[in-house]
Amino acid sequence: MVEQLYSEFPDLYDAIQSDWDYDRDVSFVTDRLAAGDRAGTKLLEVGCGTGEHTRRFVDAGFDVTAVEPNEGMRSRARTKTDAAFHSDGLPDFDIDGRYDVIVAIRGVINHLAPSELEGAVETLVAHLTSGGVLVFDNSPLPPEGNEVALDVGASERGQYARIVQMDPTGDGRLSWNSVVFTPGGDFFIDSCEMTPFEDVTIAAALSQHGLAVEPIDGYGPDDHRTVFVARK
Repeated sequence: MVEQLYSEFPDLYDAIQSDWDYDRDVSFVTDRLAAGDRAGTKLLEVGCGTGEHTRRFVDAGFDVTAVEPNEGMRSRARTKTDAAFHSDGLPDFDIDGRYDVIVAIRGVINHLAPSELEGAVETLVAHLTSGGVLVFDNSPLPPEGNEVALDVGASERGQYARIVQMDPTGDGRLSWNSVVFTPGGDFFIDSCEMTPFEDVTIAAALSQHGLAVEPIDGYGPDDHRTVFVARK
């Protein structure tokens, strides 16, 4: 697995994702919590990336702990907010305490192998307070793969381009491959494996731990992922 976009070019990752509606995602979470003062409410963000959601949760009044296994992404996130950051991730992580809210936004779960889902859910539930809320999504990945996609845009350093193709691996996963052309004229190849989980599989894993599960169609209009809101 090679993920240079995450490790060496997190600023370029931010440019590529600049159209994403992070405010909408955070509002989705806050809207589903009990009304009242959120100051001091403990929130754990799993897979925080470059910290765009993180800083918004901090600004909303949460006491945020964020985990991210990639040092490049985590270092960039630290420049944006003063949350507590840890190098860790699913399917298990060694973080003390329990949290009122746990979030894993934008396909964090899809990075897991099918065999890791149960352990990941167990880890999340173990860190959730009684009455706590867990929010994460299932990306609508095509099990049969995709047509080659081209993304062209601009960063602070100039124009970039990214070509992405996903191919089935034969074991229920997708090989996610991209070629990224940097503003400086260089290019690199990234690859990782993703899992196109079925919604019923995720819902069953949550229900087995006694959580009340509500699947919702997206964080907002035109978002085609399934968001799971689970309460302990």
